[in-house]
Amino acid sequence: MKISNGVLGHIVLNVADLKKSERFYHDVLGLKVSARNLQTKMTFMSYGREHHDIALQALPKGAKHVSGKGMAKLHHFCIYVDKNEIIDQLYPILKRRKIPVVSGPETLVVAGNRSVSFLDPDDNRVEIACNANKFKWDNRKKR
Repeated sequence: MKISNGVLGHIVLNVADLKKSERFYHDVLGLKVSARNLQTKMTFMSYGREHHDIALQALPKGAKHVSGKGMAKLHHFCIYVDKNEIIDQLYPILKRRKIPVVSGPETLVVAGNRSVSFLDPDDNRVEIACNANKFKWDNRKKR
């Protein structure tokens, strides 16, 4: 059996500093804390439609991210927005906060959508892209 109609459920990131990452994802991407698990040192963050869109897992004490030559643990994840203007409005905020921009803002050749990519506090690549169609036919209950 193969999955023929899926959508991204959520992303879980290992983070070095849970509070710093919470602030980044709240202040830059607008996610709100939906729950915390103090026992496992996790924070769950959401745009409000799902319990969590992104979960942040604190690295165990003394553990470090894997570094060196080779492929990254995560290439990137994408959050869709409904208007191209949001991409262009976000860019100066990223620059002002000295958040490293990897690419954009640009209109992608293949998809034809507006996009900007940047790094979070743990150097995970985050893409914000316009996909108006995702919102046009979204019948989920709005909260």
